[in-house]
This record gives sequence, C-alpha cells and structure tokens, in this order.
Amino acid sequence: MIVGIPAWGERVSPVLDAAEQLVVLESGTEGRGSGRVVNLSGLSPWRRVAAIRKAGVEVLICGAVTRPLMESLSAGGVQVVPWVSGRMDEVLEAFAAGRLQDGRFSMPGCGRMRRRGMKRGRGKGRGGRGGGGRGPGGARGTSS
Repeated sequence: MIVGIPAWGERVSPVLDAAEQLVVLESGTEGRGSGRVVNLSGLSPWRRVAAIRKAGVEVLICGAVTRPLMESLSAGGVQVVPWVSGRMDEVLEAFAAGRLQDGRFSMPGCGRMRRRGMKRGRGKGRGGRGGGGRGPGGARGTSS
C-alpha cells in the first residue's frame, strides 16, 4: 500500500492545504529516507489532488484538511486519514500496527469530535444550534 504524508520537517504537516512537501512511502517502510518527496509548493487545491493521485497515493495521513480537498481526494480513490499529528516515522509505525487511532496521534483541538461521530454546530458555541441561550444581537433573552 502506498502512503502519503504531508511533511513539515520530520513531522506530519499541521495543514494539508498549506503543506509544501508530500512524502510518499510504501507501507511498512520506516524513515523519510526510504520514500520519495513530491513538491506541493504553490499548487492550487485541485493541482494538489492531481499530484497526490499521480504519486499513486492510496492512503493519505494528514493533519487538518479542508472539506473540499478531502472530498476531492476521496472521490479520486484516496483514503484520507485526517486530524493526525506527530513524527512521521512514529505515525507510519502506528499506521502499520493499526494503532493510529491512539490519542497520542490526535491533532490537538480539531477533529476529535468527528472521530467520535459527533457533528459540529450541535448544541455548543455562539451562533450554532443551541447557541448558548443568546437571542438576536447576542443579548440573553429574558422572560417576563
């Protein structure tokens, strides 16, 4: 299986949409030296998708990713594993061992709710459904 990881030094890039390099490895190989690097610098989202697909990536392990980019990759047959952080060698090892869902590799803040099947905007935060009891203009409603 061919795995792609957007790189930021020796770590998974925090944002796929802004990553400048993609390391492409055969699953089971360790270290960046055994893979090849695809330059993503300056590419539009759609050219990024084309470059990732052209590299033969079957599974893309990444940090944050915009929904349009993720949907486009998925529609093109690339399995996207988002909201991952950590050193690339450790992430690859965890992926090969089936331990990538370990909380140690969860990106802080974003994505944890999605992994549990919850959806954003439901019952929390201002302006969402159940927006904290605030009425129009942000004022708390009062009863008479």
